[in-house]
Amino acid sequence: MNQDGQITIPKPLRDLLGLEAGALLEAELSKDGILIKPGQKHREQVSQWLKSEHGDEMATLTTDQIMRLIH
Repeated sequence: MNQDGQITIPKPLRDLLGLEAGALLEAELSKDGILIKPGQKHREQVSQWLKSEHGDEMATLTTDQIMRLIH
């Protein structure tokens, strides 16, 4: 984190989630720390992209499920 409180999301994750500069993200406390996830509008866009690229099955996965797949 820099002195302004900004963090950098690694490029492979940004690419996987289709995040671009200016994307809205949500942050919430979790049992393990801070959970940062795409905002609702972006999740809809990612869902559409997943569906077009990988079919209906991938488009129904939650962000948590996708993150578990890539770990």
